[in-house]
Amino acid sequence: MTDSNSLILYDISSPIQPRSYAPNPSKARLTLSFKRVPFKTTWVDIPDIANDPASGRVVGDSFDIANYLEDTFPDSGGCLFPPDSTRTGLDYESPHKDTPFYAPLTTNQGSKNEAYAKFNVNVDATFSAHVMLVAHYMPFNPNTAEAAKALFVKRAHMNSWDDFSVQGEAREQLKAQFKEALTSLAQPFTVHETGPYLEGEQANYADLIVGGWLNMFSVTMPAEEWKDFRTWHGGVFARLHDALQENYFHCV
Repeated sequence: MTDSNSLILYDISSPIQPRSYAPNPSKARLTLSFKRVPFKTTWVDIPDIANDPASGRVVGDSFDIANYLEDTFPDSGGCLFPPDSTRTGLDYESPHKDTPFYAPLTTNQGSKNEAYAKFNVNVDATFSAHVMLVAHYMPFNPNTAEAAKALFVKRAHMNSWDDFSVQGEAREQLKAQFKEALTSLAQPFTVHETGPYLEGEQANYADLIVGGWLNMFSVTMPAEEWKDFRTWHGGVFARLHDALQENYFHCV
């Protein structure tokens, strides 16, 4: 594939671009780079993101993108769903798997590579349950910030944007709950001592799923809190994040 017919990744525009911050576009960005598939980024502002209310379909889901890339470019880059996988961590269950979210999580139940789909929705549940730690710090474009905030307030059935701000003792409690919730996700990353990935030295799509969320928190979490987060659970998530950023997070 030449640059003239590169795939296009639609990502959320912000003052920090070409850095991404949203978790699902971050997963897709990692996946494209992992597969070594040429791509270009088209930046879309949050108020301009269109949906399809008539069909109710989610178009461009990051898991669907991963399956498409593996099927279309099987010999390019790494294997997202390796047949000889030890399946380390794929049985992970989130302590928040039954939590209702204002934006329902996509399960991809019955899809190809369903074990990874299940892992994806469980990881999404754990991070989504604590996204209030970073929601108020999302880097909106100044000229459309108020419209973006109003959209989030409406979707979350909040009264105002200030309701997304968690401070003081409530914030400390939420961070402690987040750290505890990540305990069972951190454990599989310690199985293979060669690390930093679930299967040791070789990444697969499960690592990229977690990496998409880690990218968001690295960008939107207050600096001192992110520094502390990197020490949690023996630093397994810091090592994963650093490896993925260095090897696969290409901002183009």
